[in-house]
Amino acid sequence: MPAVSTAPTPRRRRLAVADRRHELIDAALVLFSSQPADDVTLDDIARQAGVSRALAYRYFGNRADIYAEAMRRAADEFLTRLDPPRNGTPLARIVQAIHGYFDFAEEHAAGFQALLRGDPASQAGAVGEIVAEVRAALFDRLVDGMGRRAATPQLRLALHAWIAGAEAAGLDWLSHRDLDRQVVEDFLLDQLYNALAAVGRTDDDVATFLRGIS
Repeated sequence: MPAVSTAPTPRRRRLAVADRRHELIDAALVLFSSQPADDVTLDDIARQAGVSRALAYRYFGNRADIYAEAMRRAADEFLTRLDPPRNGTPLARIVQAIHGYFDFAEEHAAGFQALLRGDPASQAGAVGEIVAEVRAALFDRLVDGMGRRAATPQLRLALHAWIAGAEAAGLDWLSHRDLDRQVVEDFLLDQLYNALAAVGRTDDDVATFLRGIS
């Protein structure tokens, strides 16, 4: 007759407060990246994390609280990837910004999609400010990469339009994965060059910059 095990049933290990919050935010990012934020409840997040409903409510009072913290986490990680090299040509800084953008998209797909795919209602208030901060940071990285301190109205328009396209391209690539990542990065670099070329027809500084990187 086989021996009966007397080992105690494994129990979920206790985590420090910061670790538990981190675990819940990880679970939240997975859910927020795959469905509208308003469809996700704190109960759903608790199930995804494998913890009790009561424990989830202990750390976050409501869905809005954890949504804002999840978006902040995603944004902070994203902005770190956009940091330009301290030394390098203007082109190298722009290429690094695009590469860092896709590094984050690939390694933190849940955070990237949750951050940029949120519906307008869920991007109000604090979360809306976080998303705007990310877009502004990418804009600043591009302007800095051109060696400029500020953008003219025409350049501002071109860069904002390109950023919107880059967001759409990143989300499309994550959804389909039917193009090599480098192909997508090169495509966006070409699109940026074309957008700047249009500005350069009436902006001598932009035209000079483009000649310098051609």
